[in-house]
Amino acid sequence: MKKYVLLGGAGYVAPKHYGAIKQTGGDLIAILDPHDNVGILDSYFPGCQYFREFERFDRFCSGQDIDYTVVCSPNYLHDAHCRFGLRIGSDVICEKPLVLHERNLDGLIQMCNITRHRIWNILQLRLGDACKKAREELTKPGHSNYVWLGYTISRGSWYDYSWKGNLEKSGGILFNIGIHLFDLLLYLFGPSYKIKTWRGGKRYQEGRIFIGGYGGYDVGILLEIAQDLPPKRELLIGNETFDLSKNFTDLHTESYRQILAGNGFGIEYARPAITLCEELRNLG
Repeated sequence: MKKYVLLGGAGYVAPKHYGAIKQTGGDLIAILDPHDNVGILDSYFPGCQYFREFERFDRFCSGQDIDYTVVCSPNYLHDAHCRFGLRIGSDVICEKPLVLHERNLDGLIQMCNITRHRIWNILQLRLGDACKKAREELTKPGHSNYVWLGYTISRGSWYDYSWKGNLEKSGGILFNIGIHLFDLLLYLFGPSYKIKTWRGGKRYQEGRIFIGGYGGYDVGILLEIAQDLPPKRELLIGNETFDLSKNFTDLHTESYRQILAGNGFGIEYARPAITLCEELRNLG
């Protein structure tokens, strides 16, 4: 049975990892979070140790044989927490974005080479039905090179006061939300791109990007967060619409299955979307 520890255990995404670890036969032995609203753990791993202070968590982990460190902490901590997982002798499973600056990926690669452990990304949209159907559509002759990707979601005023609303800690809406979608676009249409137009603010970003080089795709993108917005995650290729929300809940579990089988997404898979998000942020 694989042993896991997790950083960021009180956050929104942590229960997805609790479920994925449970469903793939693992054992979560410890979590870290300065906030103690972690009672949901009892539904998954009632024997899991909880720590509020990093120093005590570090001391506990140093005496354990840990297979995977899971990073669900705020975005600006991912880099440091990934390095922590490597230092204690485990592989790392990290939520997006892996880092907020593309240059930091090289340091992580170097540390992986030194420790001989791996960092795995959660790039779950690549595993969804919408992605598979979109790839099938792209194999058909005569498909359109016009693409529209829209993501709208409702968030109250708390968003602006949380770490997610802090550009230095989250990277802004581009890294909170856009990173998922840009990874999917670059995966589907190719890693090369040219930014045609881009503008935005704290709660919205929009523009057009030409992806895929010569003969590629003209992609319109809208990311928006507002109060009382109906949620929408959709990708349009010509006249075909792909709902990115369908079968979304089980994709973390499928991600874990792929990682355990050695087929997960390593560091270099994360680079194209991080590079694009960083360029777009610099335009804002």
